[in-house]
Amino acid sequence: MATKAGDDPDSLMALCTVFCLKNLRRTMCYTGDRNKLCLRPDVFLPSEICDKLVNVYMELVHTDSDFELQDGFFQLFCDPCSTRLTQLHLREDFVRDKDLEAIAKQVNTP
Repeated sequence: MATKAGDDPDSLMALCTVFCLKNLRRTMCYTGDRNKLCLRPDVFLPSEICDKLVNVYMELVHTDSDFELQDGFFQLFCDPCSTRLTQLHLREDFVRDKDLEAIAKQVNTP
């Protein structure tokens, strides 16, 4: 199917990222104790994917009125053995202290 000039389709990476974020519990997460969002034990994400997930999450929070905030989303990135973060663009209005503590664990690893 042809597209109009200047009408660039979204990349497969962009489409998959948005799908995963809108369907966290059906893709890479599950609901753990006390309804806590947890990364599946068989999921290991490189920095390119982690950075993209966080940055697109922040974009969706600010631009998509149908997108629901996920409590505990940033805690998914507290274990640098399964997730790696390198470059983030956070906005202060949706990032809490516990989110920053989880992200800080990425930096405090040997």
